[in-house]
Amino acid sequence: MAVRPPDPGYGTTPMTRISDRLTRLHPAATRVVSEKAADLRRQGRDVISLSTGEPDFVSPPAVMDAARAALEAGHTFYTPAAGLRELREEVAHYYGTRFGLDYSFDEVMIGSGGKPLLFEACAALLNPGDEAIIIAPAFVSYLEQVRFLDATPVVIETDPQTLDFALDDIRAAITDRTRIIMLNAPNNPSGRIYGDDLVIGLCELAMEHDLTIINDEIYERIVFDGAEYRNPLNLCPEARAHVLHINGASKSLAMTGWRIGFAIGPKELIRRMTMLQGHNTSGPNSIAQWATLGGLQHGQDDIDAMAAEYQKRKDLITERLGRMPYLRYIPPEGAFYIFADIRETYGKTVAGIRIEDDVSFCEALLEQAEIAAIPGSAFLQPGFFRMSFATSEEVIATAMDRMDAFFEALA
Repeated sequence: MAVRPPDPGYGTTPMTRISDRLTRLHPAATRVVSEKAADLRRQGRDVISLSTGEPDFVSPPAVMDAARAALEAGHTFYTPAAGLRELREEVAHYYGTRFGLDYSFDEVMIGSGGKPLLFEACAALLNPGDEAIIIAPAFVSYLEQVRFLDATPVVIETDPQTLDFALDDIRAAITDRTRIIMLNAPNNPSGRIYGDDLVIGLCELAMEHDLTIINDEIYERIVFDGAEYRNPLNLCPEARAHVLHINGASKSLAMTGWRIGFAIGPKELIRRMTMLQGHNTSGPNSIAQWATLGGLQHGQDDIDAMAAEYQKRKDLITERLGRMPYLRYIPPEGAFYIFADIRETYGKTVAGIRIEDDVSFCEALLEQAEIAAIPGSAFLQPGFFRMSFATSEEVIATAMDRMDAFFEALA
């Protein structure tokens, strides 16, 4: 048997070369703040986290029952890379009943959550140097995923008074390298549902310039005060070949930990995304897929009941915030966030901490009020901050009491 002499460097840690793509990637601010809040709680601090966009509800009984049945039936093997056919057919059926859109199962794929599907869509559509239009404020991962693929994010600033974009700004941003427009409504972080004229205009631009709209509608079942979310193809059906929908079970079915998302769109694009997924995750978790199928088939009443609870929480937090100084916000039409303008606090101090921007505001809020929230700059909208109200009314009331005291202490 060969015996190798000890390596002179044995016991030391070699230098690991990390790719340029990864070194320029920024961590998701939502996760960073949530983890910091968890660390402070472990240290004994009574921190209220309003940072994470995660329902506080346990997944509905239909989900749990379907998961148990799948386990008992031994459904513990690989599924097709695109996901279970039964679930793909059910998602297509859902889009037919919910939006009146006629999709076949082979125009649907299932992924391990919405984020991987967003990434696979971008990877399927973007070459290095291509451009993706991102409308601010925007979900934290859009920009990072585009940059990771050596493409260029083109950020469209919105009116801070309305958080609406202008079609002329979109039109002016389109070049011969533009490939994607990212659309998210109800919007994370603002809760905005964009007007029909804006959505139709985006669809017309996509058709005119042969672009793909990645339509992230993960919050489409959570709307408030009688607002209606309309799928872009309800408004502009002729744009069907230019729209990819991203949806999933995390928000509406309270299944964040199960990690199941849906992509619905042009067959060839779905095929290419599936090919990439086959080389990445091989496909989503089998039991989670059966659980989601149960939720879609038998959990619709639970979805409506959770949405009604979010309405109560939205009413509570907006009523309390409406009496506070220094901030301005647009009541959300959907999702479960408040996105507030706090620029009036700039230059003020609390306990010796001077507020200079949205980041220092959130740092002061965490240190002095023990409330974790996300600065708007993480969503490409400096001067704002985001709070999630996907938590109990008791927690919201306590958080608002602390915010009252925080604003009173500003000088």
